[in-house]
Amino acid sequence: MNDIFSRIATTYPSLKKAEKRIADLILSDADFFLRSSITQVAEAAEVSPSSLTRFSRALAVEGFRELKLSVAQAKSAQSPYYHQSVQALDEAELAEGRLEYLYLQQVVSALNSTFSRLNAEALVDVIGAIRSARRIVIFGVAISGLIANEMAMRLMRLGFDATYNADPHFARISSSLLQPEDVAICISHTGRSQEVLDAARMAREQGAQVICMTAPHTPLSREAHHHLEISVFEEIDIYTPSISHFAYHYVIGLLAFHIGQSAALDREDLLQKIKAGLKPGQSLS
Repeated sequence: MNDIFSRIATTYPSLKKAEKRIADLILSDADFFLRSSITQVAEAAEVSPSSLTRFSRALAVEGFRELKLSVAQAKSAQSPYYHQSVQALDEAELAEGRLEYLYLQQVVSALNSTFSRLNAEALVDVIGAIRSARRIVIFGVAISGLIANEMAMRLMRLGFDATYNADPHFARISSSLLQPEDVAICISHTGRSQEVLDAARMAREQGAQVICMTAPHTPLSREAHHHLEISVFEEIDIYTPSISHFAYHYVIGLLAFHIGQSAALDREDLLQKIKAGLKPGQSLS
């Protein structure tokens, strides 16, 4: 594989901080990169135009225009770099279980990448905000909505007043009723879902703490008080969701594990209440 996405993935660990920002932007929103000027891309990635030139050369590409061409060619193939080797398998390789092995490697790679990008300070801040919240409302649509639903369920099992809201109309109502002691958790893989953006902005206006789980350098990330960075390249095609949702489940599970280990959490009492609540007609008192 020698497409631009695989080259970015290979060189990423050796890139400078500014160059990693450019890589993150391309991998999280290639369409924005392709339709934007060098000035617009530089502003979105919070780097200088000269950093884009250096980034291009690091990938053995001569300049910004050629970089855009390489990205366009990779997208036109309709094969994200982490699926190319899967799509190229012949019947004999499929019969030998090669597909299962390659898919596992892609999942492991996504988890390792997410782990390496986690900001320890941001993680501590998010855990603290959740623990001290009066109420937690989680926003997400489409596939991100399924992830938001799971997060609400996990937090409820830990004793939090946590709800999930996917309907755009009710999301606006819910976010407008938040208070400073509340927390809004906004989830969007692209960071550009308008419904989630609206909820984040309204929650900020009400003084609530806003936690965003999204790619870096996106409109949603800029609305966050606390940003948990998740950047896994995902082509919008028949495979979606394929890889990125493993990264989100990992981060959600990590948060739940940390919070669940709190000495202040009465796990036995919580478990008894949950079991009682699951028995029809049984009182929780």
